[in-house]
Parts: sequence; C-alpha cells; structure tokens
Amino acid sequence: MCKAKKYTEQLLNIYDEIENDLKYYNYHIRELVLLEQDLLHTIENGKFNVAEGYKLAKMIKDARNKRRDCKMEVETLVNLKKSFCDKNIYDLKDTHNRIKRQDEILLRLREDKVYNPRVLKSTDLKLVVPLNRKVI
Repeated sequence: MCKAKKYTEQLLNIYDEIENDLKYYNYHIRELVLLEQDLLHTIENGKFNVAEGYKLAKMIKDARNKRRDCKMEVETLVNLKKSFCDKNIYDLKDTHNRIKRQDEILLRLREDKVYNPRVLKSTDLKLVVPLNRKVI
C-alpha cells in the first residue's frame, strides 16, 4: 500500500473519530442532565435524613461536574470540526479518491509492465548474453 493512501485513510479515520466523540459526549451530556432531573425529583418527592440529603447533593454535584467536563470537550471538538474539519473534509475525500485511483493504475502498470529496449534489439537473455561470447 502506498504511504499517501495510508495517510489519507488515517486522516479520514481521525475525522470519523471526531464525529464519534462529539456524538458520545452529547449523548453523555443528555444522560447526565436526565440523572440530575431524576435526583431533583427524588429530593422534591421524597423524605430523607441529613446523610441521605448529603449523598443526593453530592450525586448532583458529581453529575454537574461531569457534565461540565463533557461540555468543555464538546466545545473544543466543535471548534476543531467547524474551523478545520468541515472546511477540508471534501478536499481530503477527493484527494484520497485520486490517490486510490492513481495507486491502482500504478499497481496495474507494474504488474503488466512491458519494456521496449532502446539500444538492444531484444531483452531476451539468450540474445543479450550469449554463452560463448564475452560480456561487455
């Protein structure tokens, strides 16, 4: 495999990973928001002692901190995606397709190569190097 083809595939995979990470973090944010809502409804509708109240408050705090971390990741990934990936993905895909076609053509040419001698009359080894003559 040619290196250019390998590199463009790796770049396309990185673009896919960015998309997948965005989906993951957005899904995780929604889950944390729903968890927080469940905890708030538990507080609203339930009776609990001080220790249970502390645990509920701690669970809300942990969910909010995780949500904040996810939102920070989303913000930086969206920045990368909008300012770089979205602008270059079509050029990268086009370049990758051209490199793939060129690589296929070059591989076929290598397999089906035909050489026409420039000075020699033939490339037949028996004609080029006769057994009873000296080699130049």
